[in-house]
Amino acid sequence: MLAVLLLPGALPALAANDLPPYVVDGSGQPMRSGQGLCWRTGYWSPGAAEASRIEGRPAACTCDPDLMPSDACLTVAERPVQPRQASAPAAAAVSSVAPPPVSTVTGPVKVKLSAEAKFRFNTSVLEPESRRRLDALAEELAGVELEVVLAVGHADRIGPAAYNQEISEKRAAEVKAYLIGKGIPAQQIYTEGKGETQPAHLTDCQNLGPESSRNRRLVTCLEADRRVEIEAIGIR
Repeated sequence: MLAVLLLPGALPALAANDLPPYVVDGSGQPMRSGQGLCWRTGYWSPGAAEASRIEGRPAACTCDPDLMPSDACLTVAERPVQPRQASAPAAAAVSSVAPPPVSTVTGPVKVKLSAEAKFRFNTSVLEPESRRRLDALAEELAGVELEVVLAVGHADRIGPAAYNQEISEKRAAEVKAYLIGKGIPAQQIYTEGKGETQPAHLTDCQNLGPESSRNRRLVTCLEADRRVEIEAIGIR
């Protein structure tokens, strides 16, 4: 009975399909029932519905989409672009390329180690904490081919400049003697005294009262100036 619905003007639109599975109108679009369903012809079959074309896609995509895989109803332009895979020879060529060589540092490396010793006001006696710092430095130097150790003494600004120069030299000499006792060769230790010329404090200990040893507030503030800076250079 459905074959009767084929209109004379519909056949030319599907001239490429000798056995059209759906009834179409003069523009080649499928004709539908009141429920929106396509009218099937007596030539309908799943294969015919897939083989027939409507607007470049299988006719079943329009009228019976449940019969088709989802990707089968996409046009070439609608299909996602698949990344190209390298051919086997090309892939083999890539995998056969050796990674760049990793450069490694060989040979001796120059090292610099630092420490600092603190002193009480008007003394050149090492404090227990300073001794521990020098012990740690000596342990580090055990694995180093030592070139030189520099010990530079400093003093705060309280008192005469000549006295501060002298006590800074004594503090550096005290550090040298201690390091010699830890096995550091005496001929590789150089000492120098800077007196009060290189204070650790610049302006934060200003306006604290008289420049006197009796001014405990000032003496405490200048604690960082009473020091010996140690720097060891060698090869590991």
